[in-house]
Amino acid sequence: MFAGSFALLQRSIRNDALKPRAHWARIAAVLLILVLLCVAHANDDNSLAPAGLRFFSGLSHLGTVLILLAGFGHFVTAITEEKEEGTLGLLLLANMSPVSILLGKSTARVISSWLLFAAQFPFALLALTLGGITVRQIAATYIALAMFLFMIANLALLASTCARRTVQAVVLFGFLLFLVLGSIPWLSYQLSFLSGPGLPLNDSWGAWGKELLETYNQISVTHRVDDILQIRYPGGLWSTQATFSFCVGSMAFLMSAIVFQRIVWVADISESPRWQASQTSEGRWWNVVPRVGKAPLVWKDFHFLFGGYAYWLIKLAGFAVYVSLVFWKADWFKAMTFQEPLPCIESALYFVAGFELIFACSQLFHVEQKDGTLANLMMLPHSTGSLSYSKLAGCLLAIAPTLVLAVALTLSLHSLSEIGRWFLVPETVTLVGTFLVLCHLSVLCSLYVKWGGTALAVALLVVIGFVLAPVVGSMMLLIEEAEKSAMAQVAPLYYVLAAVCGAIQVAVLMRLEAVSAN
Repeated sequence: MFAGSFALLQRSIRNDALKPRAHWARIAAVLLILVLLCVAHANDDNSLAPAGLRFFSGLSHLGTVLILLAGFGHFVTAITEEKEEGTLGLLLLANMSPVSILLGKSTARVISSWLLFAAQFPFALLALTLGGITVRQIAATYIALAMFLFMIANLALLASTCARRTVQAVVLFGFLLFLVLGSIPWLSYQLSFLSGPGLPLNDSWGAWGKELLETYNQISVTHRVDDILQIRYPGGLWSTQATFSFCVGSMAFLMSAIVFQRIVWVADISESPRWQASQTSEGRWWNVVPRVGKAPLVWKDFHFLFGGYAYWLIKLAGFAVYVSLVFWKADWFKAMTFQEPLPCIESALYFVAGFELIFACSQLFHVEQKDGTLANLMMLPHSTGSLSYSKLAGCLLAIAPTLVLAVALTLSLHSLSEIGRWFLVPETVTLVGTFLVLCHLSVLCSLYVKWGGTALAVALLVVIGFVLAPVVGSMMLLIEEAEKSAMAQVAPLYYVLAAVCGAIQVAVLMRLEAVSAN
């Protein structure tokens, strides 16, 4: 009865065992442990906490972040990739039941991720040699992370089942994640913020909010890991957090199966609806998509990737509504953001511009990579760099209104000398540099994977930053102690930023040439 249900799951696991990429991922996970172990041993004299406990604590919190990113990039595409490629019907023709499809597409990924933990566990025991941690603590931490991964994977599966496309699935998964993990802390904060003398709610609401937060701490994976990694941990291997994660994950899988039973027979999606250029008519005074000019790639990405002039109008209308709300509820926004109305608008504009830029970088070659037309694009009689920067120009043209408004507001609120001093602050340079590196990594990762390029880029950036942060921090501390000028303190950051971004751009061009050669 169940042999057919597990057929696709068995095949997926066997294929995963034969793929070099899966083994390289496990080797990288082990090497990460060894590198972090060396870093913890080198910094043993700089901290009062035992080196083994400090090392494994950092590794555990890094694992939590990577699991969340895997939910947005790896698990959320389990069903939507089949919908977008139009291959669900082929699986049904192979006499696959809906449950077997879910098991093969999602559970196989969970098992593959658990195998990463299994590969890490023997090497994680090396933390015992540095002291401050026991085998029970290591085992309890991996159980908590494994159950958290099970919950994240099945929540992503539910979002992937309900959504028609990957972008919609990512948004839905973010909402489900907030509903499960973020709604209780948010509600507790709102109750404590609004309760008290002279406020809309009395003190009993604030006390209830604190009780909610205490309940949330029992099911939070971060609090569970912090509780496990206390010195002389007295607890067991299983916990309320593991039970909650397992129950939520199981419920999400059952809901996915119910939804999938209903939508699996719906016709597959072949192509997304796009605006088409229409011929000029006498009754129409303006074309939504004008004719292509001398820059076809700029025209294509501006109009068909972002929406063109209509996107400009919608965005400007949204900004107008937001500005009206900020000035109408100025006291509320000031209490929530601790900013005056104009700086609040300025921050929102830069946030939207950053989000648009990340989206543009992740989608720069996504359509061509997904549809298999990247090699055809590279066959055009132009250099690889010219094609790449033309597509980037089309994306930047769509983002231009946001950037122009943000820069104009900044120039009106701050003097040029004050703005110039920002570029001499190490924290500001580090933040902007990290964002630029993330944009470059998003482009590079999108050339290697069809889905989840941004999540993979964030994961790589987190891992690299986690490893290099102690080294960079020590170097910056030495520069500050030398009492050099502000420019001398930030100059190494500019050099490193230029070198890293340049190297990633070269890697992108090499990858594009390799794709065109194939």
